Amino acid sequence: MTNGAVIPPVIPGGHVTPRRRCVRHEEREAVGRCVVCKGGFCRECLTEHEDRLYCGPCFAVRVEAGRRDGARRLDWRRWRTALLMTGSLLCLVTGIYLLGRMLAAIPADVHDGTVWTETFKP
Repeated sequence: MTNGAVIPPVIPGGHVTPRRRCVRHEEREAVGRCVVCKGGFCRECLTEHEDRLYCGPCFAVRVEAGRRDGARRLDWRRWRTALLMTGSLLCLVTGIYLLGRMLAAIPADVHDGTVWTETFKP
């Protein structure tokens, strides 16, 4: 990509030497390096993301990787939500069933009111 040109080294502290030229635009001065491909680029060619500088192609690869990771997380969230909903529904149905069994186990005397008259005889 550099057309055989030698790229001068970066000065410590993150500053680029004034002689350095953009990899894509030979007439422009490079202002930074891509953290992935280490190429020197002008302001137009660099993108800052999460306090790091990326060139266009490297940033596109990063965005695509983020989409794939996000899709994986989204699928897990869907499964997790489905499992939580299924578990909640199962607990609700089990609770209603047990409540019904408990109410059915109450003797018939309680329902017709005779148990109270026998219990509290004057």
